[in-house]
Amino acid sequence: MNQHANADLPSAPPEWLVTLVERIVLESGDHTGFDARAWTADWLATPTRVLGGMRPNEFLGTPDRRDLITGLIGQMQSGAYA
Repeated sequence: MNQHANADLPSAPPEWLVTLVERIVLESGDHTGFDARAWTADWLATPTRVLGGMRPNEFLGTPDRRDLITGLIGQMQSGAYA
């Protein structure tokens, strides 16, 4: 498990987010060997600068915050994520 994991946060990423990551990777290029579930779980548990050092997992509790996470994933595909 990721070194950043927190017992208070879900250990498995939500299925809707794994599906989004899978779709983006398929659209973006070679997906050979890519494990969307593992990548998503790791990303969700890792503090992120763009979220002020908070973990994306901490933003899954409300629809507005889930929209923020969905937007960040979309920015990764376009290369706009910092």
